[in-house]
Amino acid sequence: METNCVEITYLSKTVKVQQYLSESNDRFRQKLEFIRKLEKSNVEWKESNRLSKIWSNIKFRECKYASELYYKIMNYDKLNY
Repeated sequence: METNCVEITYLSKTVKVQQYLSESNDRFRQKLEFIRKLEKSNVEWKESNRLSKIWSNIKFRECKYASELYYKIMNYDKLNY
């Protein structure tokens, strides 16, 4: 169900990031920016991919998650690199 798949270098490895049908190009760009913040914080790719999906759900779909997870993601989102 993806519309686009982009290869990026993440912590010196090539990984694929999927843009889903429900994601506009702008949302996808913002998700990639969030992934870059996670990379600069040395978060492993598997966890980064998971957190970026949750971040997108919080930011654009107003989904609710456990407080601990929510604050973890929002702390990464606040980082300015």
